[in-house]
Amino acid sequence: MKRLPRKVKELIEKSRESSILAVDIYNKPATKFRSYCFIVLLNIAWTSLFHAIFERLGIKYFYKKNNSNRYIRVDGQKKAWVLNKCINEYFKDQNSPMRENLRFFIGLRNQIEHRFLPALDLDIFGECQALLLNYERILTQEFGEDYSLGESLAVPLQLLTVDSKWRNKILKEIQSREYEVIKEYIDTFRYSLEEAVWDSSEYNFKIFLVPKLGNKQRSADIAVEFIPYDKDNPKEMEKYKKVAAFIKEKQVPVVNPGKFKPGDVSQRIEQTLAITFHPSSHHAKCWKYYKVRPSSNSKFPEKTKIKYYQYDVVHGDYVYTEEWVEFLISELSDIKKREEVLKKQ
Repeated sequence: MKRLPRKVKELIEKSRESSILAVDIYNKPATKFRSYCFIVLLNIAWTSLFHAIFERLGIKYFYKKNNSNRYIRVDGQKKAWVLNKCINEYFKDQNSPMRENLRFFIGLRNQIEHRFLPALDLDIFGECQALLLNYERILTQEFGEDYSLGESLAVPLQLLTVDSKWRNKILKEIQSREYEVIKEYIDTFRYSLEEAVWDSSEYNFKIFLVPKLGNKQRSADIAVEFIPYDKDNPKEMEKYKKVAAFIKEKQVPVVNPGKFKPGDVSQRIEQTLAITFHPSSHHAKCWKYYKVRPSSNSKFPEKTKIKYYQYDVVHGDYVYTEEWVEFLISELSDIKKREEVLKKQ
């Protein structure tokens, strides 16, 4: 490969160091702030990588003043494009899963900038893994295998496979804490994706850790092997799908699991608070008071606070979450608040 200019090499070095540090922090066992640190450092790594690509191609990746050819300067330095601008320049009109993955993390970084949310780790693991693998792919595609992170990174040891109770406990914590803003952003972004994007490993990398047995006792084959999906080899891929189906926990497909109808919500409130609570009147006053869903004749019935309400397209109505039930019970436990919410409207 042709020798790279000094400025390009410096940007690549900055990019690689940021990505390696991101993985190092993410894999530290005692780290509780891993998701945010990983996202911020990978953001820097991706931005520097795009700058290196633009520098090599001779593209001026700096902001200019309005109606002028003069560059905007910050502390004497030309202001370089932020990641979102770099994405638009690099991918152009291409709406790829890789681009959507980057857009997801730009928005998530903005959402969690002033929040401490360690329990998000498990919820966004697939997208984090895809973010790193996509980075490695673009890095080696643009600058060659010599710049690969492969020799710098080790496969992290995992304990998630041995304790399903712990995994369920974390999932429960994610649902019970005050994550309304973050979870609403994550859910809304995911629901907006096309199915092909969501299913792509470039957006969300899903894995199974499958024990690998050697052909002979004490055989010397490698203990960990990554097998990428190959659409041109469907027979081989079908074998791995069968293995995944075999080890996957059995799950019966259920529509709207854990969701409630208005009558169910009203019954819970009546039993807990020992008050009369009608689905058609009292419950309606509650969602109107707290503005958690649009009116019945709205042209956009899906625009709800996802944590509490979700629109069922098939049945043309709404289903309600456990968080909504608990929220109402908490609010209506206060007699003055109850009178205010349920007053004649």
